[in-house]
Amino acid sequence: MGVIIRRYLPVVILLLFAGVSAGLLLNRPQPQQKMIEKIVPVLDVMQVKKQQLNFNINSYGMVKPKHQAELVAQVSGIVNRLDPAFAVGQFVRKGQVLAYLDDDDYHADLAQAQATLAQAKAKLEQEIAHGIVAKKNLRHVAVAKQSALGLRIPQRKQEQANVKFAQAALARAQRNVARTTIIAPFDGLITEKAVNIGTHVNVGEQLGRIFGTDVARIRLPVTPQAFSFLDTNSLNTRVILASERLGQPYQHWQADFIGTEGIIDQQSRMVYLIVDVFDPYQLQHPSSQRADVLKFGTFVTANVAARPINNAVKLQRHVVRNDHVILVDRNGLTQMRKVVVARTDLDYAYISSGLEEGELVSLTWPDNHLDGKEVTPILNTPSKTEQATLTLTHSKGTENGD
Repeated sequence: MGVIIRRYLPVVILLLFAGVSAGLLLNRPQPQQKMIEKIVPVLDVMQVKKQQLNFNINSYGMVKPKHQAELVAQVSGIVNRLDPAFAVGQFVRKGQVLAYLDDDDYHADLAQAQATLAQAKAKLEQEIAHGIVAKKNLRHVAVAKQSALGLRIPQRKQEQANVKFAQAALARAQRNVARTTIIAPFDGLITEKAVNIGTHVNVGEQLGRIFGTDVARIRLPVTPQAFSFLDTNSLNTRVILASERLGQPYQHWQADFIGTEGIIDQQSRMVYLIVDVFDPYQLQHPSSQRADVLKFGTFVTANVAARPINNAVKLQRHVVRNDHVILVDRNGLTQMRKVVVARTDLDYAYISSGLEEGELVSLTWPDNHLDGKEVTPILNTPSKTEQATLTLTHSKGTENGD
């Protein structure tokens, strides 16, 4: 009996254990079924609003005179008198005498030339008279036998040449006398003075320098890309110059767009715009009203108006990638679309086509974006302080105008 128990006891234990385990499995509590929630990402979007965008190009330049000249001596001599206005920083008028050279010798040359001309004219009159007498004496001689020498024709021509020579010498002497006075060639500002009373000057020696005050000229470098945005009609191109005075507000001047230099600079690869400011020192105004004087040598920044962009859309620059944006349709599904970027600046991209009024553009780029992805759009209203103005700055290392 004991042998049978020892033989079948393990089997009985295993059967009991299997039965208990089966009972526990059958009586275990069933897990509750849960509904799987669908996760929909949220996107900030803005509504497309087309508008006309004013476009400006920023540049800079140095104010220089349109006209400038070196005052040089056309005759040699000693400076014996100077006008008080012939000093650095003084304004002079066109035709104003600035300096006088000793002209005694030139007046002597003038008197000599006048006497020589008088003698030449007298000899010519005598020769004309001799010709008349010779013609009378040869009136009975056949015309074919009359010689030019007998009629004193060569002698008369020689005296006529002597008169012309004396007239040219007289004109030269008169010019030399006039050149002993140094006059201002135009209204201007004296910027250099190299002589004083008693200084001996030679022909061609520089006496000073004058800057014309009628027009100031500024060369403004812009990239070829930025230049392509400008209106070639100078009447439609507004230019505003600005300069900061130490501790004071900016001064502004209206300038006239003249054109370009017509070439691309080989070193800087820039196109230079030419703008003028008339009467920069406001000499045509009373002295009490000369508040905004534009001095030569002033460094100014320029704001040049370009062609406006019609029906354009202004987007933050990071919204546009490789000329594509992400749209959200009425069903909340995303769609990638190619757009035409007219211009860009440091912060914004300006779209000329590819978007329609009222469409929703995503302000963010989802990771691993696929077209047709469902999202929850949240409309973002742009700040009222944002101005629909595009300002394009240039850099020598940036040829695309950004």
